[in-house]
Parts: sequence; structure tokens; C-alpha cells
Amino acid sequence: MNASPVLFSEEYYQQVLADFGYANFELQQFDFALAGLDSATLNSRYLCHHRAEQYGRTAPAHRIVTTGFGMSGPPHMATVSHILKMIELQQGGERCQIVLGDLDAYNGKSRPYSEVRELAERFAVFTRSLGFNDRQGILRSQVAHSSALEAMYLLSRYVDQGDFDVAEEDNHGYYAARGLVDDRMTFRRALSLALMAGDFTALGQLHDAVLVLLGLDEHRYVRFAQRAVERFDEATPLRSGFALTAAYTRMVRGFGGHPKFSKSLPGSAIDVNTTGSDIHHLLADEPTSPEESATYQLMCQMPIYDAPALLELDAHCLRQTPTWRQEVGRFTDYLVHLSSLWPQ
Repeated sequence: MNASPVLFSEEYYQQVLADFGYANFELQQFDFALAGLDSATLNSRYLCHHRAEQYGRTAPAHRIVTTGFGMSGPPHMATVSHILKMIELQQGGERCQIVLGDLDAYNGKSRPYSEVRELAERFAVFTRSLGFNDRQGILRSQVAHSSALEAMYLLSRYVDQGDFDVAEEDNHGYYAARGLVDDRMTFRRALSLALMAGDFTALGQLHDAVLVLLGLDEHRYVRFAQRAVERFDEATPLRSGFALTAAYTRMVRGFGGHPKFSKSLPGSAIDVNTTGSDIHHLLADEPTSPEESATYQLMCQMPIYDAPALLELDAHCLRQTPTWRQEVGRFTDYLVHLSSLWPQ
């Protein structure tokens, strides 16, 4: 178990893409439009996709986009950017689901039940305030959602222990060394992962294509579910005839030497409780290299910049121009506004 952080550099991305069979990421990776977004915009939002062309070929009435968040603490801005991307997709005509992972945090992160339920309620209010329409889409917790729980149990017949062992995210050792998660794939953590796969599978019983929106560090979770579905046979009532696909985002490098923004690592992220002055200080006191700048990486995650604007900001970040400093100020104001929507 490696306790050193895995930093999400370009080398890391390329290695993951090579090891797991994804095509190399280029600006033209998405060569189709989705939700009214052209391929250039999609490529500025997402690092790569896996089988998403199958999703794109499916009739809109028979497909759904899904993502979810663990209820281990108030959201940081990378999580907020995921919600905003889901809103962007919904407003473009996609059916969308956001899962509030209360049971995931209760088991996977050993949080008290009352705490995760309270956080799920606040996340729901926040998500609606950001603009997600839960009359057109699905916004739900995991508690009392029987179809995902049933699918989890039924697909477990097709899962081996080895599937869990290879499903650890790359920075598991880093978190475990800090006492944030169990140091091995315990039963409760296995249940948390199986429930995620159960949710993907439950959606596949009602839709011909499911697009999972996650950070690339979570790509093993989708692989876990794909392997289980591929093993379905005539003994199960679950159908395997749906496309389980994914769109992956780049990660935002964490502050203080942490590998990424994390709700579980104090000081690693800007979250909804970070003060405006602290936000500006964190964003302004940054490396000049866009690849190492959490500020620039977070700008790439927020669906407020198009591809040409991000290319320009890349150059301004590198040279630390007055235009870059002005944009950091505007971006600070934007993050402060987003934070103000979090229910206190």
C-alpha cells in the first residue's frame, strides 16, 4: 500500500489511458455533439470518455447520465463543478440523475448515520439552488432506494473477491495512511462499491444507455460494474443489454501538497465554507505552470469557459499577466457566489 500521493499529472493520465484501454486523450477525443455542446466544448469539460459514442447513438428518451457524491463533508468546488456540469447537460436535454451517497459515506467512510442524512438534505437544497431541476431529472439519496439495493444483491452473484481487490482508487494508500478509510477492502467498503454498481445496473434495466460522469481517479468503479454485467447469464433476472459508458474529468490538484481536492483532507480544497479572502489568497498564490495550478485546473472544470477561453487563460497563467490576475479576481467572486448558496 503506497502512502505517497499519486499526483494527477499528464503522465498519470496517459498511463491510466494506456493501462486500461482508453484511447489517448486529444482535443478531438469527443468527435460528436451532446446536449447541445459541440465536440470542442466537450473536450474542454472532460478528459476522455469510455464507450460514450454508444450513449450518443442511443435515442435521448432511452438514455440517462448519472453521477454521485459521498456525504463525508460539505462540498468542495470540484464537486460543485460536477453538479454544474450535470445542470449543463440537463439544460441541453439530457435526462440526468444525481445520487447523494449517504449510505456510501455511512459504510465507506464510517460516518454517523444522522450526519450523512443531514448532509444529504443540505446537498439536495444546494443542488436545486445551483439550478438542477429534480422534476425533470432525479435527485435522490441512497436510503430507501430499493431498486438499486435489489440490483446490488442480484449482481453480487457475478462478482469475485478479486474484482474488489483491483477496484481501489490510486490514492487509497494515501487516504488510509491518514486514517480516513480502512486500509483494505473491508466488507463495509465492498458494500459501498457494490451499491454503486447496483445503481448503474438498475438504471440499465430502464434505459438502453447509461453515461456515468466521474473523475478519472474513479475509473475502476465503472470497470467493476462493467465486468459484473458482462458475466450475466440466463440465471439472473437482470438484463445486460444496455451500454454502460463513462465520461471522465481531469482532477484538480490539491493545495498543501495533497493529490487532489478532497472533502476528507483539511486544507486540500476550496469548499463552500472557505471565506472569500481565503479563496482569493489560495487562488492567487499559485504555481505559474497551468499543469500545476489548481486555479487553472478548477477553471477548466467549471462550465463557464469555452475551449478558446481556456486556451487563452493557459497562456496568461503561464506568463502571470495582468489579464490572468484580473480573471483570478472575477473567478474568486464567482466561487464566493456559489458558496453563498450552501444552506447554513
